[in-house]
Amino acid sequence: MFGGHITLNGNLNQTINKSTFLLYKKIGEQYYDFQILEKIKSLIPEHIARLNEDDKIKSIMGWFKNDFMSWTPKYPICNRCMDKGRGNLPMHVRIVPGSSWKLRAMEIHRCDKCSYEYSFPRHGQILKIAEARTGRCSEWSMLFGAIMNASKIETRIVHDFLDHCWNEALLKGKWVHMDSTLEYPISLDHPHYYEQNWGKKYEYVLAFSND
Repeated sequence: MFGGHITLNGNLNQTINKSTFLLYKKIGEQYYDFQILEKIKSLIPEHIARLNEDDKIKSIMGWFKNDFMSWTPKYPICNRCMDKGRGNLPMHVRIVPGSSWKLRAMEIHRCDKCSYEYSFPRHGQILKIAEARTGRCSEWSMLFGAIMNASKIETRIVHDFLDHCWNEALLKGKWVHMDSTLEYPISLDHPHYYEQNWGKKYEYVLAFSND
């Protein structure tokens, strides 16, 4: 049993703690929960669900990114002030830690100019993310993996512990990179994209499944 935290390299500043492993364990369990997958499957447009595997993957990636999900910016601006011609005013973000893997954190976004405020819950439950239809890479990859598994394409979630998540799908006996936040074709089978284009320098990358 994992009882605390581990450091995979003594020179790393960041450790992997127990709550991180618990979250991804729970994500993996949801990927094999029949009731959850049936509800997720119902979200997929019928014309996409009927396609063969190769065409289905491409179509799901396009639909998920362009039609289903929206991006929640890390540094939001106040839309209310922008609509009133006050310019792009940044909002103050306060993060309240969550009490369990089901609600990892709550972000409170507030405009100091007009006092407009809204909340962004960081869910760990797949169906909650599907209901909200917004988030960042963690929410996108959690839900996208469920959609792929609901389509009978075995998929797991991957975390680089440098602020990014994506997925891998088992295709023709090989785990293949998939990133629903990127544009196709970069989103499919380009695992070195982050090092080559974002300047990431990896010590480790971990993939999580239900095993």
